Amino acid sequence: MKFKSLLVIALAAAIPAMACAKKPKKSKEPVVPVVVNPYLVPQEECEDYFSLEHESLKNKDYETAYEQWMTVFTTCPDIQRQLYTDGARILEALYKKAGDNEQEKIRIANLIMQMYDKRMQYFGDDERYPISYILSTKAVDYKTYFEGTEAYSRDTVYTWLHEAMKHDQASPFLAALEMLFNMSYENYQADKTNQEKADLFVEDYNNVLVGLAILVDDTTYANRELAGQKKDWYDQQFAQSGVADCSKLDELYGKVVKENADDYSVLRRLAALYRQMDCEESPVYAEAIAQMKRLRPAESYGSGSANMAKRCLKNKDYQGAIANFKKALTETSSATDKADYLFLIAQCYYASRSYSTAVDYAKQSLGVKPGQGRCYMLIGNCYAAAKPYPGNTAKDKILNKTVFWAACDMFERAKSDPSTASKAASAIATYSKYFPSKEERFDLPKEFKGSTFFVGGWVNVTTRIR
Repeated sequence: MKFKSLLVIALAAAIPAMACAKKPKKSKEPVVPVVVNPYLVPQEECEDYFSLEHESLKNKDYETAYEQWMTVFTTCPDIQRQLYTDGARILEALYKKAGDNEQEKIRIANLIMQMYDKRMQYFGDDERYPISYILSTKAVDYKTYFEGTEAYSRDTVYTWLHEAMKHDQASPFLAALEMLFNMSYENYQADKTNQEKADLFVEDYNNVLVGLAILVDDTTYANRELAGQKKDWYDQQFAQSGVADCSKLDELYGKVVKENADDYSVLRRLAALYRQMDCEESPVYAEAIAQMKRLRPAESYGSGSANMAKRCLKNKDYQGAIANFKKALTETSSATDKADYLFLIAQCYYASRSYSTAVDYAKQSLGVKPGQGRCYMLIGNCYAAAKPYPGNTAKDKILNKTVFWAACDMFERAKSDPSTASKAASAIATYSKYFPSKEERFDLPKEFKGSTFFVGGWVNVTTRIR
């Protein structure tokens, strides 16, 4: 009995163990946490959130606007283009508010880049603001928000800008055009022997001019005049870069002249570029002039006199150049040509040290085409070279320094023209060192009374004492 009892107990103990052996324990699968996007809402609520966001933005409640904007951006990124213009304003405000919080600033900057990608995805085919505009704006903002950080790449900026110009050119971004030209120009200048960089600079230059032409022709664009000034400056920089000679210009623009035989504005710009490059003997230039005469036969286009004048100028025959430029003035009805000829006459008189006459012609050139920095620079240099007080006394020497005030007045005006802004700033820094000192003005209390001073002699202008 005792043995049976022990056997029964043993068997009873073994049964659960056997049962366990038959059903091995299942290992637990790892638990994956569910990440809930706090901004995701039913799509039918997007319109309400978008309306609230726009109202918050109007009230400059950027934190609230951001929460509402993120809700729409996350749920309905294709709702309408204004979502992205609003987003740019909201994120810019929050970026500035982040102050020294670098981690927050990087987060916002990355979100700005993501926003541009989404805009290209959903609104890249927008008629007025297509991919060319969005991508170029992204490049400008990338440089703004990332330059100076480890994430920044200059090549990335250039690649995006260059790529943007390959798309539809509608509504280009002026700041992006300027950035592309400058970066491409710097790339070329860094290694002029690199033919690939030279070719890219030529390509970028042409794309920039196409973009600027669109802006200049857009009567609704607020900065049309500035875009026109930029175009003149880029032509000048290109002409001076050395990247192209006359044969290269023909290679670049021969086809352009044929394709734009009925576009007077394109032909006129190309003709002006050829003149800047001194390539007026080119057959492509001759073809451009011929087409311009066909389109507007009443006007005259350049002259043999102008060509002769430029040859005289090259040989420093200033009197011969002046005579031929004056004759050329009677042979053209183009305001651009007249402004150029008058300025070149002024240059000849300046080189001949006939400063007062040089100023007269520079002013005439400004009368034909206002705002030319080159004319203000020339007038400033003429003033700086003047000695309206011919005596040799200590008083005369002090009074003669007042011409530098008048000169700097002109250089200040030249700063408004992008083509002469840097030269003007440099001239101001140079000539301001020669202003009459406080001690010298103290010695002549009658002459330096008040806040202005009249510079006598042929200069004959009132300037500000400083």
